[in-house]
Amino acid sequence: MAIYHLRLKVLSRALGRAAKPGGASRRSAIAAASYRSGQRLYDDAQGRWFQFDKPDVVHTEILAPAGAPAWVFDRQTLWNLVERAEKRMDAQLAREVEITLPRELSREDQIALVRGFVREHFVAKGMIADVGIHCPDAADGQEQPHAHVMLTLRPLDPEGPFGFAARKERDWNEREDVAHAVAEARKRFNDTGLPEDKDALDAAEATRNVNVWRREWAAHANRALAEAGSTARIDHRTLEAQGIFRLPLPNLGLARHIEKAYDYLKDRVTQWVAVKKRAALHAEAEHLKQRDPAKLADFVLRLGDLAESFAAQFRHPSQTRTPEADYER
Repeated sequence: MAIYHLRLKVLSRALGRAAKPGGASRRSAIAAASYRSGQRLYDDAQGRWFQFDKPDVVHTEILAPAGAPAWVFDRQTLWNLVERAEKRMDAQLAREVEITLPRELSREDQIALVRGFVREHFVAKGMIADVGIHCPDAADGQEQPHAHVMLTLRPLDPEGPFGFAARKERDWNEREDVAHAVAEARKRFNDTGLPEDKDALDAAEATRNVNVWRREWAAHANRALAEAGSTARIDHRTLEAQGIFRLPLPNLGLARHIEKAYDYLKDRVTQWVAVKKRAALHAEAEHLKQRDPAKLADFVLRLGDLAESFAAQFRHPSQTRTPEADYER
């Protein structure tokens, strides 16, 4: 069934943690674009190539406003210029929109859905969008189609030294009047707690970019589902707002990684136990060798019989010969 998932985040240079010895000293827009596109890209500032094994990438494209220069459609050039336009060590480099695509749609319809949504709500405002659609296996064994959309934070400016404006477009984060209205409505509701002030706060919140984009994605997806003849629909609202009284299902993305990590650790622990037991066996044999060589010889023979008996359990019947068969031959 179709599910709703749209997540926004900002990609910045800051690692958010202490750098590891020999590891990356900062995050890179080129590395992020390489991972999302599955393309090998060179980072001019760091002097290194980035390439990731991403067989689940099924479609990539760059969407730009009308009249954009040709270089914006070259992924490596685009994100290197984005990097060069930012001076701060903790600079924000791009915004990412991650959206789950309905399984009910064909691949062509999924691409058209993402393209229409991104053009209308981001590119039309002046952003450049780098789109990558991935289709890995989900936890239920079926496909898990989803899109990563990396968005620039500065308008294009042919007069700018790196092709971008000197200042970021703050309205792409939030319009100032909307932010002011939300702050005032929240303060009023916190002071009074009245139902009418809660309604006013909800109305103000609905005009924020994040909530507009979430609502519009549901509308775009549902239109695409209807056109495809599917009865499935998605809803951006909370379960409570929909009148559905059940606990929300957890996101299994992290659980899948934990499951893989568990399998890896289980194999490693099994190897470690085998090595420990083998070391203990060698120690016991060395002890017997020093004290009682005859007992050691008997011990080794018994081990050989045990190994032969164990291996015989897994042999094909035709591979097992009896002494009588050998005598008849």
